[in-house]
Amino acid sequence: MNADKTELAEAAARLQPEDLRFLEERGMLPEENTGEDTSTDGKEEESTQTATHEEEEPDEEETSRSDADHRWPEVGAVLEADYKGRHYEAEVISMPRYKSGKAVRILTGPAAGEVERSMSGAMMTATEKQREENDLGRSGVSNGWTFWSVKEEEGHEENG
Repeated sequence: MNADKTELAEAAARLQPEDLRFLEERGMLPEENTGEDTSTDGKEEESTQTATHEEEEPDEEETSRSDADHRWPEVGAVLEADYKGRHYEAEVISMPRYKSGKAVRILTGPAAGEVERSMSGAMMTATEKQREENDLGRSGVSNGWTFWSVKEEEGHEENG
């Protein structure tokens, strides 16, 4: 490793979670590294020493769990879901203070206007009144990432 790369690796090891959130919120981190960098949880020293190896092994596992299943739609994307005969819609909004930089604003139903920091939180809030009225508990609402899908609209292409 040359001197520049060594210095960069040492600087990266000193970053705190709030530093990474700051960089992520401003789009200053490559997309492929944002989830990996914020998931070190106290392993800064280890990640400096094994940075090249971490990209190969854990990244494959994280891609299948985090990126593939939990990739946020773009800000402005309209989400929709049907639950026990009712249709719900929500919108992905920018929320820089959250780790993901995004949140979900519920657009329809009794919870319209509510903002949640996660897809699952939005699912629970959107369906809460219906579930209470019908004594449904958590029936059919276990994962917000599979509950919501991106609504296809003219001029708005999204892979969800």
